[in-house]
Amino acid sequence: MEERDFRDGVAEEMATRQVETEQIGMERGQDKYRLTGALWAKIVAFILLFASVIAGGLGLLGCISVGMEGFYEGSLEEVLARQLRSPSISAIYEAIGHIESGDIREAEAYCRERNVDLELCENRGERRGEERVLWSTWDGYETKYITEIFTVLEFQEDVDVLVDGVYLAAGEEYLFRAYVNPDFPIEDNFRRLAETVEMVYGIRFALIGIAAVGILLSILMFIFLMCGAGHRNGRKGIAPGVLATIPFDVLTFLFGCVAVVVCALGLEIVRSMGTVAVIVLLTCVGAVLAVWGTLYCMEFAVRLKRGNCFRYSLIYMVLRRLWRMCRFLGRGTAAMLRDLPMVMTVVAAYLGLCIMEFLGILLFLSRAEELSILLWCMEKVALFAVVVYIALACRKLLIAGSALAEGKADYKVDTSRLVWSFKEHGENLNSLGQGISKAVAERMRSERLKTELITNVSHDLKTPLTSIINYADLICEETSVESNARTAGEGTGETADARGCYPDISKIAEYAQVLLRQSRRLKKLLEDLLEASKATTGNLEVNLEPCEAGVLLSQAVGEYQQRMEEKQLDLITRQPEEIAPIMADGRHLWRVFDNLLNNICKYAQENSRVYLSVEQRERDVLIIFRNMSKYPLDISAEELEERFVRGDKSRHMEGNGLGLSIAKSLVELQGGRMEITIDGDLFKVLLGFAAI
Repeated sequence: MEERDFRDGVAEEMATRQVETEQIGMERGQDKYRLTGALWAKIVAFILLFASVIAGGLGLLGCISVGMEGFYEGSLEEVLARQLRSPSISAIYEAIGHIESGDIREAEAYCRERNVDLELCENRGERRGEERVLWSTWDGYETKYITEIFTVLEFQEDVDVLVDGVYLAAGEEYLFRAYVNPDFPIEDNFRRLAETVEMVYGIRFALIGIAAVGILLSILMFIFLMCGAGHRNGRKGIAPGVLATIPFDVLTFLFGCVAVVVCALGLEIVRSMGTVAVIVLLTCVGAVLAVWGTLYCMEFAVRLKRGNCFRYSLIYMVLRRLWRMCRFLGRGTAAMLRDLPMVMTVVAAYLGLCIMEFLGILLFLSRAEELSILLWCMEKVALFAVVVYIALACRKLLIAGSALAEGKADYKVDTSRLVWSFKEHGENLNSLGQGISKAVAERMRSERLKTELITNVSHDLKTPLTSIINYADLICEETSVESNARTAGEGTGETADARGCYPDISKIAEYAQVLLRQSRRLKKLLEDLLEASKATTGNLEVNLEPCEAGVLLSQAVGEYQQRMEEKQLDLITRQPEEIAPIMADGRHLWRVFDNLLNNICKYAQENSRVYLSVEQRERDVLIIFRNMSKYPLDISAEELEERFVRGDKSRHMEGNGLGLSIAKSLVELQGGRMEITIDGDLFKVLLGFAAI
């Protein structure tokens, strides 16, 4: 039941979206253009959000890093001194390695290739200046970048190192001092580090601005996207998103899984990358997650604005199903207790059977089989509920059958508490009642339409025939006047011209024109009636072939352009640049367009607009005609499709009421559909064909 409710809700949502799409042409232009409803603005906002998150993240990480390194606490020299300490210590240990291997010249060569000089001192006191310099590469230049460490030398076997006439002793502590040349004449890691520190020190405050601007811009873009969620220019209200059919909790789970996968992949990649690359990659991953999270928040906002956030979710569906199950059991129990006297006969028979079985158990079973008695009691309790339920269900169905037999076609069986075949039978009875009501309504409608058809046919045939008879009598009278005039002239010797008895030739010509016009009208009426009959019975030959509906419609519009201008109708046509062809018969499709355009010229309001549009939706090509009616349309679309039925009930306008009927039959013969919609004075005809 809950799954059906959910599907019905989704179907209703999709139907609402389709109706809104059909009305977009009339709604366009009524709302003001808003930036929050522009697709390009949202795309730009996402791009800015991605870029601002990256800029803000890198700026924030940069501020934290330089802050931890003390870039905001001292001068450039102090910061550089702290940064040069680590590579200076590395240079000292590199030289110690050469000295412990007995190759002190290699240590000197190492210093010559770098912007660092080393000293080896013998430690004789706790204060500086009391040591003895044993080995040095420093030439005495001024520098503030000095690093000192004490270390114990561990020489390799059979290695003696003589420095300044003194053999270095293994296991003794020595002082090493590193001097970094402040001019950095050599291109090495010291110089590159100094350049980097100088650059970072110069932009340390700019990093704060970059971080602040990036974070602020990302917040603004997020707010803009939240405000624009569900808004589209040209659409009224909140438009559903592409993910509207997915339950909210399922959508949350999917978004969360994608986010976890992105994080896992990012962490797996950064394991084999350097520090700077790791920072950049993590920032990009964070930006991707920010955009992904914004998409989720936008979908959440759309559902909140539409008021169906938690309604279409699996958790809500399960909880509601449990609630309905409990309510069903409660109401079923109450109904059983309430209607118990109505099935007293069934209950009495059941109790008599139970008493007989219980007496038999007491007589033939020993006390050792008390468990059997308990099981018997449980079985009878369950059987009692089943029997009572069956009795109640049968009573409902019996009452429904009696009501239908009495002619109460609108009687409904409550099938909400019925299950299995009982529910199916109850729904069949309801369908039977609906079928009876529908058949009666169709029969009455058919009789009414048949009467109206006879009346309309009689009226439309009688009008031209009456005119023909009347004007034929007038011609006969005029000719009889001429005959009488000649007879009188022969008897008296006077000419007919002198007596003024000759017939009026201009009147005879006028009468003949009326006869010709009414004869053609009668012929056209009979031809239309014959064509309508053939189209309805399917006796017309149809040759389906690929056809360009837009081109054919443009040609038909050209035929009626002058006539519409005379009626002061403003024709507006809308066609896409490319439209798929359809399978249709060009001759019959032209007749359909001709009938509909002729109908517009007859019944459209003067000084109004007529809209003709060709649209392609999925695999269908739609041809839509819209116009404002001159007369009030107080008639249904179904009746308007019948023969000899016109919107002008006074029947003073030209036409015979067969145009729409013929058009509908011809469209259906070509495998299409024709739908008529009436909304006040708006008259809309939709032709639908399958695209190929």
